[in-house]
Amino acid sequence: MLISLWRHALDRLRRPTEGTPAPDALREVRRLELRTRGLVDSLFAGGYASIFHGRGLEFSHVRVYQHGDDVRAIDWKVTARRGTPFVRQFVEERDLSVVLVVDVSGSGRFVAGERSAHEVAAEIASALAFAAARNNDRVSLLLVSDHVEHFVPPASGRRHVIQLLADLISHEPTGRGTALSSALDRLTKTLLDRATVFVISDFIQSTPDSPFRDTLVRLAQANDLVAVRLVSRATLELPDIGWMETTDPETGRRVLLDTGKKRVREHYRHSVLRAQADTAALLGQVGAELVDVDTASDPLAVLSSFFRMRRGTFA
Repeated sequence: MLISLWRHALDRLRRPTEGTPAPDALREVRRLELRTRGLVDSLFAGGYASIFHGRGLEFSHVRVYQHGDDVRAIDWKVTARRGTPFVRQFVEERDLSVVLVVDVSGSGRFVAGERSAHEVAAEIASALAFAAARNNDRVSLLLVSDHVEHFVPPASGRRHVIQLLADLISHEPTGRGTALSSALDRLTKTLLDRATVFVISDFIQSTPDSPFRDTLVRLAQANDLVAVRLVSRATLELPDIGWMETTDPETGRRVLLDTGKKRVREHYRHSVLRAQADTAALLGQVGAELVDVDTASDPLAVLSSFFRMRRGTFA
């Protein structure tokens, strides 16, 4: 089945049409699928539904309590009325909507002797998308810089995921900065059903003093929100190259800095660390989960640890 699907995709490449993935993008998607297969397998071996909590639960019936049942499921009103413990039973909704919000701003493509945040983001998005495809869940993609760059509507199936990831890999952003607030606000207004939303970004411009807080509150209240923060040496340390235009980590404004001065580089580093701490505190306040991924590390190993922790928390 897998081989035939890739042959079908290659056949489409021989007959180019609008929206068809480029050969290089398709090869990269194939590489990412192979690279992330181990994590996808482990997600299902450990219980996919216990990790992705975007599903809704519909009440089905009550039954007599049995040894080993979760006491949190006891229906105390029915128990009091009948004089013996009863537990509530729920039916999980069949499908889940997974939304991947990926920051494609210029900072994510800056490489200083290590993998770029853009490459790491693509790997993380691939693991999540292929896991959703295996469970036949819907997946959508929102690419963000200082505006909404590209949106792929939700759909299910491997072919949809291949096209979605090819769009992510081949996209050339037109914006330089990062403005997550407006993109997430738009997402909040367009999501009709509860979803699991992964925001993959360095969150440099997302500070508690911006509209970002109000947007996060609304998004987290209605959805399962996970922030995947990409941290790199390039994020924390300015190169010693003289005058350079960069984003102020505390205000989000573009500024010119003389990186040749040590005190300027140190001030910038401290500003980034303060902004990161503020963002982590904000995400905790609104009920979102935060996963820090160092771009110099293996992102799949970090994700695996996070999902093991999450499985234990919600078990």
